[in-house]
Amino acid sequence: MQRKFIVAAIAVAILALSGCESHQAKIDALQKEYDGLEAQFRKDCSAEYFKVPPTLSPKCSEEDKRTKEAWARLQAEHVKQ
Repeated sequence: MQRKFIVAAIAVAILALSGCESHQAKIDALQKEYDGLEAQFRKDCSAEYFKVPPTLSPKCSEEDKRTKEAWARLQAEHVKQ
């Protein structure tokens, strides 16, 4: 009886750890996606913020939207921890 309990406890621990690792892998992938989008936005659109008043072209508005959506997905995944 005790042996079954130990085997079951080990199985649960292994499953829990694998779940944590896959969660971290998802966070890492989302972080990488966000970093790439944010770097591209900075490269393409940083000069537009120096205009008075600051206005974004349609291309930069779309890039800004995608960057903000990636940030929201990343934050939502962090909350799941």
